Amino acid sequence: MYTILVGHSGLGKGRSINPAVGLLRESGCANILSDKLTIQYILEKISDRGQAVAHLQMQGGTISIGHDSTCFISAPEVEDLLTMSDAMPTLKELWESKDGPFEYGTRGRGLVKVAKPAPTLLGGCTPSQIALLFPSQAVGGGFVRRCNFVYEGERTRYIPWPTPRNGNDAAHVALVDDLRHLGTLRGAFSFDPIARDMYTKYYNAIGGDEFADEATASYENSKPYHVLKLAMALAASRDDTMIINFLDMATAIQMIDKCAAELKKVFRAVGDSDMAITMDKVIRFIETKSKVGYVTRSDIMGALWRDVGSSANLDVILATLEAGRLIKTASQSNITVYKLVKGNPMSEIPGGLIQ
Repeated sequence: MYTILVGHSGLGKGRSINPAVGLLRESGCANILSDKLTIQYILEKISDRGQAVAHLQMQGGTISIGHDSTCFISAPEVEDLLTMSDAMPTLKELWESKDGPFEYGTRGRGLVKVAKPAPTLLGGCTPSQIALLFPSQAVGGGFVRRCNFVYEGERTRYIPWPTPRNGNDAAHVALVDDLRHLGTLRGAFSFDPIARDMYTKYYNAIGGDEFADEATASYENSKPYHVLKLAMALAASRDDTMIINFLDMATAIQMIDKCAAELKKVFRAVGDSDMAITMDKVIRFIETKSKVGYVTRSDIMGALWRDVGSSANLDVILATLEAGRLIKTASQSNITVYKLVKGNPMSEIPGGLIQ
């Protein structure tokens, strides 16, 4: 699975990623790689040449375990990874986890083969980085639909004095032990009848909307596969039966549908217009400030004059957003004020329950 946390600087993406990766590293049950490594080095690490065959010493001889072509890429600043040459097309191909070997040729080291690669990516980036990493012509490409973009616009919790943890903490020890146990699970997952029926209905209901934005249309066709991968993770976290039940499936569907809905926010700064990024900042400013009151034109200009550039540009942006029914105007004390239109695809994402 590829998961990218999207939020503004200081929102806590690193504070979410780093402790989880620390637990995983301490458990020793995953091949953890950094976003500071080149994609060529990552490929070599999981290739047949980059690994030593593991051996298990047992009474009466040595058993060969074989190669492990999985890896966990920790990328709190995913920009460092994705701006490397060939990173996106290579990760796109690795995500497929095809049966045959993945082959990659290098000038200095020749042919590198990776048998049944299965990488996982956990990254973080800001909305402004999204616009730079994924220009409009790349949004409909294969890498975007293979990622689950988890968007958060504001902090939901404030903890000025977090509880200190150490290696002897009971919860810490239990989490590490559980990760080590998860690493011993082997074999195929199966479905209970209700979960199987739920997935069949979900899969058959998936259909592309030719008028949807490119990011949403691209991700739509991959949603069933994201649901299956997430359902497996949820089932493994619950018990050792490796049976996906209806609750695992319902939760996975709800979470993936939420990612799909939030794509409109994640990629709203991406577009062919030169003012797409500035429009996104104007929307975010109105969205944030209108929660506690109203926003005037002078408020917007005073905060974003560096981005807007001129009064005339702001007039064009506000008129465009109003024509697209993304914002609305009202009058407060004979002053024109602005608010987001509730329910528009660029503002609040409805929660909703699984039907």
